[in-house]
Amino acid sequence: MASFDHNVFQRLLGAVPTGTPGFFSARRSTGGWAMRSRTRRSDQSLTTAQEEGWSWSERVAPFGIRDVRVNHHVLGASIDGAATACPASGWGMVVAGCATLSMRPHASASIRSMTLHEGDVWSVPASVSAWFHCHPGGQASVVAFVGGREPEAGRDAMPDLSGQPLSHAGFHHSLMAQEAERTCWGSLRVVEADVFCDPDALSAALVEIEPDCRTDLHWHLNTSVWQICLDSEGQLTRLPKGCRQHNATLRPGVMAYVPRGEGYFVRNDGDRPLRLLEIFRSDHYHDLSLPQWLAASSAEDIAAHLCVDVGVVAGLARRENASSGRIVAFPARSGTH
Repeated sequence: MASFDHNVFQRLLGAVPTGTPGFFSARRSTGGWAMRSRTRRSDQSLTTAQEEGWSWSERVAPFGIRDVRVNHHVLGASIDGAATACPASGWGMVVAGCATLSMRPHASASIRSMTLHEGDVWSVPASVSAWFHCHPGGQASVVAFVGGREPEAGRDAMPDLSGQPLSHAGFHHSLMAQEAERTCWGSLRVVEADVFCDPDALSAALVEIEPDCRTDLHWHLNTSVWQICLDSEGQLTRLPKGCRQHNATLRPGVMAYVPRGEGYFVRNDGDRPLRLLEIFRSDHYHDLSLPQWLAASSAEDIAAHLCVDVGVVAGLARRENASSGRIVAFPARSGTH
């Protein structure tokens, strides 16, 4: 379990000297925090270059995480430079169009094929040979995350299921057909590992934030977060432990990374819903939002835990209740889930 940053409230409210005002005490700086593009990125670069968009095809060890690779494939015979087929490894999503997923579980097995549409996700075991291809005249854009799960403290290692038949669940899931969880700022669709027959499957969330809204400040304590912006534009605000807040612009094709246990929120700066694919290197989804914490504990307990005055926490609770996700109560236009 990642440790919780006890200074997060102080930094938000301007109580810790960081050289800049806290988030609630002054408007957002126009300069913000932007990441620079490099072929090999350091572990301090937590978003990809904004101007690249969907032009990238592969990120090897992005953000300094050596065991991770993220691929983006554009398929379609009618598109210049596009392939008609690509490997289907790891966990992924059809970002646009449709493509046929074909796989052969083992050398003597027959090929199984299924058509995946925009918003469908898949998870293919490492022992299975699988690939995507487009029908004549068809087009597709797919992203694949290869890297497996992060180790989690207190959890036993996953059993080896490679010799068991892969028939108790599917290889893909129609995420857009799943009923969304409605929030005050938009909607959330969560898919966890148990819907797939892959013993190493990941969990993910498709997040949609309405214009002029922001998600709650929240934390994922069990795993890091990999974000890929699919539509519209907005801003990711991270609160690294012991540092001032970091801001990064999100546009379609931009990938971002939030380390385990780090608080963050996302706001929509566009005129249409901001859509984010969030991938978690865990078999389950778990988050802790600021409103949940405020609702579950007394202001006195939280103030004692964070070493701030009880009036600070009580005032923050009133602001959260008043804002309800829409950007009306906060000096800076902001959001989280």
